[in-house]
Amino acid sequence: MAVAAHTLNQRVEMILFMPAWGLGMAAGVLAGQNLGARQPEREERSGWLGTALVEGFAFLCCAVILLWAEFIVDVFSTDPQLVPVAATFLRIGTAGYALMGLSGVLQQCITGAGDTVLPMALSLGVVWLVQIPLAWALPKYTGLGVYGVRWAIAAGAVLGALAYVVYFRTGRWKLKQV
Repeated sequence: MAVAAHTLNQRVEMILFMPAWGLGMAAGVLAGQNLGARQPEREERSGWLGTALVEGFAFLCCAVILLWAEFIVDVFSTDPQLVPVAATFLRIGTAGYALMGLSGVLQQCITGAGDTVLPMALSLGVVWLVQIPLAWALPKYTGLGVYGVRWAIAAGAVLGALAYVVYFRTGRWKLKQV
């Protein structure tokens, strides 16, 4: 049941993440263009604007999920055993979904500026140092069961988003020579 609920959640996440990917790609292109035009302040503003737009969408989606998770799951499956598990997974996921603009847009701004090593290292670090250890430990030691895995995924998303904000604010990505 947990695997089916996780798969269902991935379908919902793909729909949620599309605006973040689209605006992120646009922000990445603007990063390269503005830095090439020697306008780093304009690039930074466009990065924050793209982030704000995605965050507005994310908060709206999170509110809908928190209120109507069962109805969203019913679109994909009406299995009476699956619906409560998948709905809980979705609600847990809102902790990470709420910050998807920070990761999605800021990561693309940084890579669009030519700074690709940090996003790669951060992605690997979040998965291998946060999500996998927590996905192993939370179900085993906290009594969360399968829900611990979803909390591990959400924790990785939150920590990754915060790391992107910190790095983006340092402005070191603006110094990358392409």
